[in-house]
This record gives sequence, structure tokens and C-alpha cells, in this order.
Amino acid sequence: MLNSPASIARPYGNRGTFLAILVLACLILVPSAVAGDTDGVLRVETASTHLADGVYQLDARFATRLSRGTTDALMSGIPLVFELQINVQLDNPWLLNPVIAELSQRTRLEYHALSRRFLVSNLNTDVQQSFRHLRDALVSIGIVYDLPMLDQRLLKGGKSYSVRLRARLDVESLPTPMRLWAYVSSEWDMRSPWFDLPLLP
Repeated sequence: MLNSPASIARPYGNRGTFLAILVLACLILVPSAVAGDTDGVLRVETASTHLADGVYQLDARFATRLSRGTTDALMSGIPLVFELQINVQLDNPWLLNPVIAELSQRTRLEYHALSRRFLVSNLNTDVQQSFRHLRDALVSIGIVYDLPMLDQRLLKGGKSYSVRLRARLDVESLPTPMRLWAYVSSEWDMRSPWFDLPLLP
């Protein structure tokens, strides 16, 4: 015998209906939270300049969080290269600020499965560090200290200068098959906005 509509219908206060609505809400919200966790982050948090022995130097700190895709690639043995791009420019209120110097610091992050260690290599200086945990390796990548930028003699007296910097994941350094995928995947599009600061003596 078929149930009548009256026997199927339940009031909104029914416990079973409430649980069904709760489960449905979780199914809608949880994927959004998980999706947020897959996003990579690169963000310059602080930066400053100082003059030492006639050379302008940079101190900076940027936050790094890998996306799910970049983490999977790293743990599979694919190195990741991060680049800190730095421009020194002349401040000009009437025209576009001309760039007078460009430099970058490149850092490679890789995972060695046999030793279960994360290696961080400064590709400018060949200095290498080893870490047990990924979070510690990422903190190390985000610390820049006493980075030489520019000889003071190259600047003209009476002029105002500033520094722009940003961090990015260097997709071009990936193996070709992975690079093609990275070009079209938002998980690999990791770069910070430009961070501006005055060049102070």
C-alpha cells in the first residue's frame, strides 16, 4: 500500500528533517573550506633598507603557503624555485618612475624522500640549509637579511628613490610537462603584489 502524502510529510520541527538540513549545509560549506586550503599564498609582510659600507642592503620577510598542487609536486620530488624580484627606481612625480637597477634572489626548495628532509638552496650564494619540517623550510625561504642591492655612488644627490619588490613562484623552472600544466592551473599562480618602500640612507 502506498503511503499517502499526509503520511510522508513531516513538520519542520522534526528531528530527522533538522539533521538532514544540517548535513546538507555541511556538504555545501565544507568543500568551500577545503578549496580555500588548496590556495597558495605569497605575501611580502615587511621590508626595509639600510646603508652599510656604501652599499644599500635589503631586509625583508614574506609569508609562503603552498597550494595542494605545489605540495604534491614537491613531495613527489619536483623542486620549487621562488624568486624575490627587486627594482630600484627614481621617484618622478611627473612621469613613470624609471628603473635604475634590477636584481633578484632565487631560492630552490626540494624534498629528499630517503632522508625525509627539506633542502633550501640560495641559488645566488649556493648556501644550503636542511629542515625536518616543511613549515620551517618555508619560514627560511621568507627571510631576507642584508641583501646587497645597489652601490650608493650610483645615486644622484638631491634625488628621491624607492624600492619595489615582490615574491613569486618561478613556473619557468619546472620540468616541461609540469610547466604546461602550471600555466593553466590557478594552484601554481603564486605571486605577491608589489611592495613599495623608500630607499633611505
